Amino acid sequence: MGSPSYFSSSTSHPYVGNGRGLTLSSSSSQYLLISSPFLDLTYKSFTIEFWIYPSMSSTTDYGIFGQCQCFSCANQCLSLIIRSYKLYASFMNNDLSGNATLSSNVWYHIAFVYNYATKQQILYINGYQDAIKSNSDAYQGTNGSMLIGAAVVYSATQYYNGYLDNFKISTTAKSASEILDAATLTAYFSFDGSSPTYDNGPLGLNGTTTSNVAIVSGRVNEAMRFTGSSSYFYAYGFYQIGYGRYSGRSFSVSLWVNPSRILSCVFVQTSYQLSSYRCHNMIGF
Repeated sequence: MGSPSYFSSSTSHPYVGNGRGLTLSSSSSQYLLISSPFLDLTYKSFTIEFWIYPSMSSTTDYGIFGQCQCFSCANQCLSLIIRSYKLYASFMNNDLSGNATLSSNVWYHIAFVYNYATKQQILYINGYQDAIKSNSDAYQGTNGSMLIGAAVVYSATQYYNGYLDNFKISTTAKSASEILDAATLTAYFSFDGSSPTYDNGPLGLNGTTTSNVAIVSGRVNEAMRFTGSSSYFYAYGFYQIGYGRYSGRSFSVSLWVNPSRILSCVFVQTSYQLSSYRCHNMIGF
């Protein structure tokens, strides 16, 4: 609604992975509406996840997600918003306010979990618990469209301003470790199965092999064997590593290796381009 636009992977928008993200303007009342089929979250556990890059200029409410049957009825209007620069989740008269203050023009991974078994509402920012509420009644809305980039708060619709990406909603209460993986794992190449070059991480940064690469038995399931200087595996889209190198952000790289000879060599390196730009060696002998 309101003709939102999209952006592609770039050094300033590093969390898209393959594909694009959503650009929304609150002044133009832009959002994504999903009216059918109805997503039934009534008396269920669920998890809502986003990457967000908010642009905020006041303490007003910015709607991130919503599904509302009755805006004045307890537990029948679900909203996930930014209120006064903090996350805020509500079922209507059954609310959880976040603790951390968000900044404008910064990427955050956010998640809201409702655990029906334990009756808990939990907010996460960048993989870590921000706030928790116990003895929370379940969400009870039995109809209503899903709004992405907007939410009904009382009788008014509040709109998001900024970028959104990698929205996920599931009818399970994800664990803290699952949320941390989603927030911090950039890529995971297991080299297993029928598509060994595929990324098992959240961004889908699938890779490619060159000549003289074989799939063999590995330390964990299968592995890649490389032979010769022209034998390697490569993938694109690791903008977060650049953020870590040049903006003082933490990151880590790990892998199992079984060298046939001990020579001066590099296991992992990064480059802006495959063959025409300087490389940064990350792990090697």
